[in-house]
Amino acid sequence: MSRRFTFRLQPVLDQRARIEEREQLRVAEIEIQRISVESTLRQIQSDLVEAREEMRGQLRAGDAASGLSGVRLQANASLHHTLKAQRAAIELAGVLSRLDVARKDLLKAAADRKAVQMLKDKRFAEHRAMLYKREATDLDELAVMRHGRSNGPMAFGSDSPAGDQNS
Repeated sequence: MSRRFTFRLQPVLDQRARIEEREQLRVAEIEIQRISVESTLRQIQSDLVEAREEMRGQLRAGDAASGLSGVRLQANASLHHTLKAQRAAIELAGVLSRLDVARKDLLKAAADRKAVQMLKDKRFAEHRAMLYKREATDLDELAVMRHGRSNGPMAFGSDSPAGDQNS
């Protein structure tokens, strides 16, 4: 086994990371749409409140002839703003629905990537443990060999002087 760690499933991990990134971008794009629609809705609501205040002001002014046509125009404008607000609210509901789906897809993509990442981390830890074990075994063998050399060949009894006299 090589001392260098290689993860055979690295292409799978890379692919899952790309999928997760793509889902993140999708969520970000929908978030931008949500912010835009909410901003539009707030502006429409502000315009609606302003139109109602103008209508109330004209009704208080009391000029019957010009007041009635002005009130009619303001009522039409108010109705127009109300319809725009309803359309924006429906659009916002659609955006929120798509955002919910996109977030769920992102969570799934992140979980898929993390599963492979955890497998990689586990395999790396096993690889590192194997290297440490091999290194410890190599050091033990070196120590045994060094010990054998330091005591010389007489430690094993084959070339001892006592063995030569008995022959």
